Amino acid sequence: MNKGNWWILSNSISLLFVVLIGLMWRFSINRQEPQVDQLTNQSDVEQYLTNKFPHLTQELTPTGLYIQSLKFNSSSEVNVTGYLWQLYEQEKYLDIPGDEIPVGFIFPEAIDSGNNLETTFAYRDPVDDGNEVIVWYFETTLKQSFDYTKYPFDYKTVWIRIWSQDFQRKSILVPMLESYKSTTKKDSFGFEPSIVLDNWTITNTFFNYRTFNYNTQFGIWDDDKKNTPELYFNLVIKRSFINSFIVFILPLIIIACLNFATLLMITKDEEQASKYGMNTSGVIGVCSGLFFVVLLSQVQIREQFAGSPVVYVEFFYPLMYITLLGVSVNSFLFFHSNKENNLVLQWINYEDNLIPKLLYWPLLLGSATIVTALVLLPEQKINIFKPSQEQSFLPDQEHTDETSLLPDYFDLESLNQPPKQVYQTLLPVSLFI
Repeated sequence: MNKGNWWILSNSISLLFVVLIGLMWRFSINRQEPQVDQLTNQSDVEQYLTNKFPHLTQELTPTGLYIQSLKFNSSSEVNVTGYLWQLYEQEKYLDIPGDEIPVGFIFPEAIDSGNNLETTFAYRDPVDDGNEVIVWYFETTLKQSFDYTKYPFDYKTVWIRIWSQDFQRKSILVPMLESYKSTTKKDSFGFEPSIVLDNWTITNTFFNYRTFNYNTQFGIWDDDKKNTPELYFNLVIKRSFINSFIVFILPLIIIACLNFATLLMITKDEEQASKYGMNTSGVIGVCSGLFFVVLLSQVQIREQFAGSPVVYVEFFYPLMYITLLGVSVNSFLFFHSNKENNLVLQWINYEDNLIPKLLYWPLLLGSATIVTALVLLPEQKINIFKPSQEQSFLPDQEHTDETSLLPDYFDLESLNQPPKQVYQTLLPVSLFI
């Protein structure tokens, strides 16, 4: 084949790899593993408690949650604000002023960030059957471990574990699902519709239970209370790809193009050499400058994900280092005299450095395709909580998409109303007490 046909073949192979990478990116953006352990209605809650804890004697405390803001302080810290409400018998705190009622919950993963507001009483109001709803406003910073290996095509589950303030476990928290308009597996609920999440989008929310066999009784628990269900509220969030693409991937593409342009300027043709003025020292100088640009970008990623394993986009940096080094070595060998008829030097000098130029994009894009397939295609498991002794969740059983709808459901639109009316939207009639 002549030189033109070789270029057509090289470009065709490169284009094929680009298409494959693009398809895998698109697949990763649109893919999300289904959540199989959601509590979608009261029957799910009752079935779980009945099957897993048939002799449960503790009091059930209906609990609801509404998130107003969510912010990542770091790769492992999440700041959350919102409202949490619980349903109690009215006589329990009948003679106690609202601001003196003890907070009925704690977040075990909460840490002291130094800036968090204390949990404050917001509102109380009686409901039917001698019960009342008590609402608190909270701000907390949660320490969690997230998997960033697929960055920037990753999604996270921000889980909020809720314990009863009663450490002796005389009560069990149950999700107050009737407080929300709809809680099917396809619905997202329990958060401010206009919530600002920067580069994230909420794709799903749900309640679930987890159990954990603690290896201690903390001095007060009996065997019946040692293994009890713990309530979680989960927000599944998806990262916006565009921002990360512009910040990290696009600069690498431009650097790869500049490096290829440098490779094209390596020639022994006197006329072209006089135009480009590119020799071995010039090529090494260009590659050195590009190397430091790539290095600074990788340092920025490492600082962003300190303590995390290598993320997907980081694999492109070693490829760029190898490519920059390869072009520098190619320049040195190309201009090196070949008095001994070395086969490698003959191969490099063939048709004025044609073979390295033809192989540049197929090798680079082929390697990127392999990395993309190995990192992005395997399923990403959404881990709610991973203690070593964690038990399974719901029984393997299909549930219909039922919704718990009551006349006094939690109306999100009412958040624009005065405070008293806002809190009154949190007052459904409990089915548990």
